[in-house]
Amino acid sequence: MFTKKMVVFGLGARGNIYATFAKTYPDKFELVAIIENNPERLDFAKMEYPGTRLFANYHDFLLENIEADIIAVATQDDDHKEHAIAMMKAGYDLLLEKPIANNKEDCMAIYEASKQYGRKVVVCHVLRYTPFYSTVKRIVDSGKLGEVITIHASENVGYYHQAHSFVRGPWRNKAQSSPMILAKCCHDMDILRYLMGEECLSVNSYGGLYYFNEAHAPNGATKYCSDCPHKDCIYKAQTIYLSEEGRFFSCYFTTKEKTDENILADLKGTQYDKCVYQTDNDVVDHQVTIMQFAKGKTACHTMTAFSREIYRDIKIHGTKAELVGVVENNSMEIRYFGGEVEKLTIDISEANVGGHMGGDFFMMNSLFKALNGEEAEGITYLDVSIESHLMSFAAEESRINKGATCLLYKN
Repeated sequence: MFTKKMVVFGLGARGNIYATFAKTYPDKFELVAIIENNPERLDFAKMEYPGTRLFANYHDFLLENIEADIIAVATQDDDHKEHAIAMMKAGYDLLLEKPIANNKEDCMAIYEASKQYGRKVVVCHVLRYTPFYSTVKRIVDSGKLGEVITIHASENVGYYHQAHSFVRGPWRNKAQSSPMILAKCCHDMDILRYLMGEECLSVNSYGGLYYFNEAHAPNGATKYCSDCPHKDCIYKAQTIYLSEEGRFFSCYFTTKEKTDENILADLKGTQYDKCVYQTDNDVVDHQVTIMQFAKGKTACHTMTAFSREIYRDIKIHGTKAELVGVVENNSMEIRYFGGEVEKLTIDISEANVGGHMGGDFFMMNSLFKALNGEEAEGITYLDVSIESHLMSFAAEESRINKGATCLLYKN
């Protein structure tokens, strides 16, 4: 197999994973260019990826006609339509971050452009590539469970992750980003579609924003945590961003070394210092979605902000056995009806770049194989990935209409 030339468009948290993979595995990907409009990130790129051509805007990049096998579009969600279509029009295939776009119209515009320009688009549904879900898919396809009848999956966002990303952060406001079911759960919609192996026909959904609003603000709470008298609040920004779990998220407001002093100084007075009960957030903090598939099989997905840890769990009920597992534990059980319980532990030690329980690492390996014309397990091309987004948009439409049935149509 041959080394492939890659361009990273947007050197944020996601784009840096792809650039790091190329740096770590130069036999697989040659990082030929980075497009990034943030001056601090460009300075970082100069130090971290020497020899790579850097561009402050994509128009300058396109003028150069740089040869590339794939462009990783990892810009802000709201920019995906403009950036993806411009790159496809210029003749490039894409690795496109999820969500494809923030609304159905933009998603379909990207989908239609991919057909118009004859370009391949791989969507970053990284959960498909995790050793956990890859194993689950092989078990389902093996027939060990019999015929799958129903699936229940939960996404437990984690109280501190919800506070950071969906109350204070970039995905807090539906008009400025996208519905929670798309921003956070299109991965899960994709997994359910992937495991069920047939089209989703209709969706019903319920949920709302219950807790993160002024009605639940403690007496005397101030606009910013830094000057709030409630020092023991579990959502106090200074506590969250200095914790082991929350320190990672400090990269959203500081580019300095992550010392306590730097984090506290750069946090004060920012969006991430705001009281979780007094921001402009409007996305849901809980949602249940019920899906019916082509042959009458069903799935249910629960998203909740209210969990101690970040984790996903899944239960698959077949005609011969049930499978129960927790993704972050990399463990599962196959409970055979009238038989033994088979316990499996999944090894992800090979994954040394990225996160998502190995999903980022194995996605890049699958992408390398696909670009070389090899069989690539789990590869998520746009024509199928669009379905998970349509499921998400249908769920949001149903939720807004108090659980009314919403039918899915791709065309």
